[in-house]
Formats: sequence, C-alpha cells, structure tokens
Amino acid sequence: MSVRLIQVCCLFSLVLGFAASEIASGFDGRGQSRGRVESTNFVVYASDYRLATQVSQRAEAYRKSLAIEWTGRELAPWSQKCPIEVELGGASSGETSFAFVDQSNGRGYPIEWQMKIRGPYQRILDSVLPHEITHTIFATHFGQPLPRWADEGACTMVEHEFEKNKNHQLLMEFLHSKPSMGIPFNRMFVMRSYPRQILPLYAQGYSVAKFLIYQGGKQRFVDYIGKGLKQDEMNRGTAGWNEVTAEFYGYKDLSELQTSWIKWVGDGSNKIALTTNGNQYSKIGAEKIADSTYAINSKPSQTVAALSMGGAQSTLSEQMTPSTGKDKPLEGGEPRSIDTPIYRHPKNISQGSAQILR
Repeated sequence: MSVRLIQVCCLFSLVLGFAASEIASGFDGRGQSRGRVESTNFVVYASDYRLATQVSQRAEAYRKSLAIEWTGRELAPWSQKCPIEVELGGASSGETSFAFVDQSNGRGYPIEWQMKIRGPYQRILDSVLPHEITHTIFATHFGQPLPRWADEGACTMVEHEFEKNKNHQLLMEFLHSKPSMGIPFNRMFVMRSYPRQILPLYAQGYSVAKFLIYQGGKQRFVDYIGKGLKQDEMNRGTAGWNEVTAEFYGYKDLSELQTSWIKWVGDGSNKIALTTNGNQYSKIGAEKIADSTYAINSKPSQTVAALSMGGAQSTLSEQMTPSTGKDKPLEGGEPRSIDTPIYRHPKNISQGSAQILR
C-alpha cells in the first residue's frame, strides 16, 4: 500500500462552544510531566493541563462546525488521533503534517497526523487552531493535496479579523512593490508546492478565496476546487481551470477572473458589491473603470493590471501566458520586513512514498 507524504503549514472568526471530550492527564512519554488531554480525534500536549483541555475542546468543536460549514456534513472519526503540540507565547505559527494512504476507491486517506501550534493564548484559540483544523478537514474531504493558494487562502478565512487584516495589508504591500509581487493566476492556480517567496501566495490566495467565497459561499468554493482537481488529474492545467471557473462563477477564463479580482481589490474588496452583483462584477466594474483606482490594460496576449493608489503605482507585472504546469520561483529577493508576524513555513511540500503500514 503506497503512502504519499505531504507537509502543510499555516497561518491563522470563529468562537465556538466546547465539545465533549474524553480527558486523560499525566506524562507525555518523554519523561516530562505536563498537560496531556485526549479526545475522540486529538491528543493535546501543552505546558499545563488546563491549556491542553481548552485546546482539546476547541479542536473538537472546530472540527465539527468547520466541516459542516465547508462541506455540509461532519467528518467521521479518524482512524488515528491527531497529536497537537502547543507552545504558548511568541509569534503565531502553525504546522500540520500527515501522510495520504491510497485506498481502493482511488482517494487518499490521511494518517500519521502531526500538528504544532504556537503563539499568544488568544491567537492560538481564535486563529492558529481553526486554521490548522481546516487543513485537516480539507485533507480528509479531498484525499489529496490542494493547490497551495486555495488551501492556505481558504484556511485564512477562518482566522480572527485581526489576522485577516494583516493578510490584506500584506497584499497591498506586494501589489505596490516594484516590480509587483503579484502572482499571475495561470501560475497560481496550478501551484502544488510553495514558492520561494511564500507570503505573497498567502496574501493573494486569501484575497482570491475571499473574492470567490463572497460570490458563492464556502461549499460552492469546495465543490469548485474539487472539480478543478479532477481537471488537474487529467493534466489539463489552466485549460481545465478555465472551464471550471466559467461553470461555477461565470468568468470565461482565469484571465477574466484575474482582471475582475484586481478591479475588486482596487475598489476596496467590498463584500456588498459582490453579494449584490455576483459574477457580473467585472462587467459592471468595466463601465466605471474611468472612476476606479485601477486601470486595466488588455492586449490579445496578456492582461496586465496597474494599481494607482495615493500617487504610487505598481503593476501585476507578469503576463497571463500559457502555463507549463511547473512552478517557477518568484523573481526578486525576500519581501522587506513589515509590521506583521512572519509565520514559520517550509518552502516546499515534501512528497515521496514509503511502506509504513505493517
């Protein structure tokens, strides 16, 4: 039986009631006395029993509620419990790793969970933990890795508004940079590994996920990604995503989706406009382009968006060109330091195979 390894790492509004759990405390197996709490799907290790209890209860509650929110139903209990290592203090960060076991139905099943979460107490509970739990929900539901933008972007949707606002600020920083650090959609949609510069992917992925979810809701977004993954399995690349995007959201292709998203960001990422206008936003926005903060220039072979805000101008400098299906490192150096936490992530997914089941 083959096992495909994948490591997923994350940043992080949802306050939920506590779920009932089976609790045990004592030693952690490492010779150190600390808080240990075991529930139906998790085993939590923390500096003290009370913190471990809170994380365990909240983890079960998030797992149930977020699964219903994204997929319309609860998840069945996992065959293996997910251990969660909790470190209180420092910058917020999270890391979840697991392996996919191939099943007879062709879908993968996640096993060998490992989750580590770190940060201030409140951010752990309202941002880092739900973000990581959402990764486990997607892994269970899809049975395979998601495109990086969709996985991280959607998981950021469940974070506290404080953290989501930071991602928006980062997006503005990246789009204003010279050259722009925006990622063309025909590259972003087929990325299966983290690029060398990871923060632009997080910020842009979150904004694009929000743009689509505002128009159709979370469950439609999940169905959209699922259909796109099937197109990827047929090696259709951006051609498949063009068709799925037209089917689910009414944009004729990724180029039109990119242009519409850029216009929406320039107009303030307004939820009401999308709720009212739906996938007609680009057409309605095009009529008002002269009054917009964005100028969109189209040529037969490319779509380049120029952003003008406060006298500064930056461009989404890379063109919408046929994708090779292979990730390329982003150009330029690492983004300059800004007043937001820098989260810990690996820069690439680790994939391989191993016989680990006895």
